[in-house]
Amino acid sequence: MRSDVTSAPPQKAPEDRSTEFVAVQGGTEGTSAESLLVAAYLVMWAVLLGLLLLSWRRQSRLETRLATLDQKLRQGAGKT
Repeated sequence: MRSDVTSAPPQKAPEDRSTEFVAVQGGTEGTSAESLLVAAYLVMWAVLLGLLLLSWRRQSRLETRLATLDQKLRQGAGKT
């Protein structure tokens, strides 16, 4: 009696597996380290500039509120 079921490849013990790096041959996809480094720096600068812009906007709003409060306090002090 013949079996049509294909058998799975035999399992290797962990000791039988290679522990050294073997480069893939013929791969066409890849990204150079230089372009990854440039992209990382661009992202870092964009985040930094974004944080500076947000801080600048918050600071200007805070200064406006303080000026308004100062003006109201001076007006209130003049009424008493």
